[in-house]
Amino acid sequence: MQRKLPSKEGYARYAEIYDESEKYWDSFEKENLTPYIELTKGKKVLDAGAGTGRLSVKLKKAGADVTALDISPEMLHLLSQKNHDIKTIEGDMEDMPLEDESFDMVFSTLAMVHLKKIEPFMDEVYRVLKDDGIFVLVNIHYRKPLILDDGHGKYTIQCYNHFPRHVVEAAQKLAYGIEKEIIVNEGDDVWVSQILVLRK
Repeated sequence: MQRKLPSKEGYARYAEIYDESEKYWDSFEKENLTPYIELTKGKKVLDAGAGTGRLSVKLKKAGADVTALDISPEMLHLLSQKNHDIKTIEGDMEDMPLEDESFDMVFSTLAMVHLKKIEPFMDEVYRVLKDDGIFVLVNIHYRKPLILDDGHGKYTIQCYNHFPRHVVEAAQKLAYGIEKEIIVNEGDDVWVSQILVLRK
């Protein structure tokens, strides 16, 4: 029987093999982020829940001034090895150690699934965004937890599914403008991810 671990502990164990699943992680977005990544040139951008930098590296290549925030120092260490010019900050997405109105854009992909309540995180993003700033959020749907094995036993990392309409409602309550919503489906009726483009 596998253990269910909180994010910080789980990703401390998973960090070294996380990048082996990059194509799987990319499948939740299916190139839908490309137009927004291209908008980041010359802008101050936060990657919230950055992990090992799958998205941070793309943002940096697009010409953004990137700050990567993650709860896992092990994941951020691997990110720093990929690109020394990306600023890394260890911190909680629900209480970010960042100044008010300090970013032009915020991206968060694959990370919100680890939060039981999404409102504190979305409120924090609103706080750190400049007026008229853009928040690109990818809300993924885990139909069943990934069972991981690092040679020391099997485990899963705690996940919570958030239905798309609830995320939209939370965004509206926090005074975000909803510019675009994309639902990525697998087959006719199973949603894989929700991509929201929000404006402060």
